[in-house]
Amino acid sequence: MELICGKDISSEIRNQLKENLAQEGLKPCLAVINVGDDKENLLYIGLKENAVDTLGGETRIASLPQNAAKEEVLNLINELNHDQAVNGILLQLPLPKELQPYEQEFLSAIDPAKDVDGFHPVNMGRLVNGTPGFISCAALACMDISKRYKAPLAGKKVLLIGDSFDLIRPLALMFIKESCQVSVAPQYKSALMEGVDIAVIEAGGPHIVKASGIKEGALLIDAGFYYDQNSLFGNVDKEDLSKIDGHLLPVPGGVGPMLITKLLENLCMAAGMSLPDKNTG
Repeated sequence: MELICGKDISSEIRNQLKENLAQEGLKPCLAVINVGDDKENLLYIGLKENAVDTLGGETRIASLPQNAAKEEVLNLINELNHDQAVNGILLQLPLPKELQPYEQEFLSAIDPAKDVDGFHPVNMGRLVNGTPGFISCAALACMDISKRYKAPLAGKKVLLIGDSFDLIRPLALMFIKESCQVSVAPQYKSALMEGVDIAVIEAGGPHIVKASGIKEGALLIDAGFYYDQNSLFGNVDKEDLSKIDGHLLPVPGGVGPMLITKLLENLCMAAGMSLPDKNTG
């Protein structure tokens, strides 16, 4: 299978976003709420900050201590909701163990118009109703790749493996909207791949996806991440699929770079929504 380079596509999209912002005179501002000092969270925040910086935007990192109370988080969210200089708000996950039971309450407290992660119930509900606002970055990334490599999508047989609220569930709705034949399964089995045009595989195991059962010309999107001795692996065995005709968005270098790029798209959309209505006056 031909490997798709997520970094190259991301670079193309970011250059276009930067050009659009310059034309509109916009400098988007992203507020990232970080609770505690989880090293992996800090790494991801740094990547997002660098990405926003490349567009000429601003990132505000609002930090709270590991032992922050529920009310402190809610108060901070409320403060950022009312800050007109902030276009997008992101709650960095995972939260400290003591606050995890309140995760949905925190996400629901973010202004839907600033919910650039697409996790607010209002934005998820709008997707169900066919009038989407902000959509989760993972789902946007997979749909972008699908349209680039398998358009037109109508009638395509799509298989989604997993049940995550940020990828599989919204993506299923998006593919249904595109008139695809959509199947969802909790775990990967090769027998499920028969006749599949597009497969997004989140749940599985390291290199569990082999060549067996893969349709010639299929598009596979690997959305599984596994670490072993400082190496990163996905669900798909790239070597085993090397002789099959088709395309693969691999791990690493596939979905990962696209996630932050789609966050930037949402942030730019939020900044554009803050512009005065050109039809008024």
